[in-house]
Amino acid sequence: MAGLNQLAYTLADWRGRLDPSGNVDDIIEVLSQSNPILEEMTFMEGNLPTGIVTTQRTKVPEPSIRRINTGVPYKKSGVKQINDTTTLYENRNKMDVELLRLQNDPAAFRYSEDLAFVAGFGDRIAKDVIYGGLSEVPDEFNGFDIRHRYFGNGDDPTAEGYTTLNAGGGTKNTSIYFVNWGERTCSGVFPKNGSAGLKKEDLGQQTTIADDGTEFEAMITKWTWNVGLTIRDYRAVGAIRNIDAAQFASATSAQKQKIIENVIRVHDRLRNPDSVMMYCSRSMYTLFKLCLIDKNNVHVEMETLANGIKVLNVDGMRVRKLDCIREDEAKIEA
Repeated sequence: MAGLNQLAYTLADWRGRLDPSGNVDDIIEVLSQSNPILEEMTFMEGNLPTGIVTTQRTKVPEPSIRRINTGVPYKKSGVKQINDTTTLYENRNKMDVELLRLQNDPAAFRYSEDLAFVAGFGDRIAKDVIYGGLSEVPDEFNGFDIRHRYFGNGDDPTAEGYTTLNAGGGTKNTSIYFVNWGERTCSGVFPKNGSAGLKKEDLGQQTTIADDGTEFEAMITKWTWNVGLTIRDYRAVGAIRNIDAAQFASATSAQKQKIIENVIRVHDRLRNPDSVMMYCSRSMYTLFKLCLIDKNNVHVEMETLANGIKVLNVDGMRVRKLDCIREDEAKIEA
């Protein structure tokens, strides 16, 4: 949970701030269950009506040695500004009032349909957090994929692409993403004077038009979510790209070991490695679990939490399985 002195909170942290009556509890639960990344992802208010401008420090001034009767030169830090925009997602559902009258509990029937729309939003936001900006939709915010397509110098922490590693690749590939969520690192963002999370608006009974052009009375629900992604510290996020997905079916010990080595390399390039979450595809998650039966394994472990839930850790990082991470990505050329 985010600290009270921070400006970025997870959806669970925003729960009481969004609606003290608790009516948003089920929405948050459905979003988290369908896409685990939305459980850890923090959200903060932007400084623009369209998103957030971040001043990212690129160079830190190094002090000089001063001698008696001599001065020191003036120096300044290097900075660059990054503009991250938000995307307004909207959906509407309509339900024939006569269909509702046939139900024993019309409110419960309508509510069950609402949860399907919530899951749909969760799927789309999670997908765009990874792949946003790659399609031809001009208003789509940039996800992690498009921000990790350059492989930098692994010996220079200031170089672009320092936290992005090239695993070689094959015909069909997948990726692993590393994220340290937080106000000063990486966060979801909503517009200035806006609010976090999915908003539901009951528009009541309205006359609506069917596909054949006829009219009927329906209950209308409007859903909106204005959200984006900002990376305020490039060393708070990382990625392993071009992981050959063909090896998953029968990966050798050497292939598993190579993936673990790459995970460790990226992990150690991040600024605060103790707070990092790792996100991967389903087959990659299974491959990590198979490492548990390797007698030489020392980096993969299954941890049992206080509530009895088991979680997978690699090199001390919690691993999350995301259905939206593809295993047919085209190879990114170095």
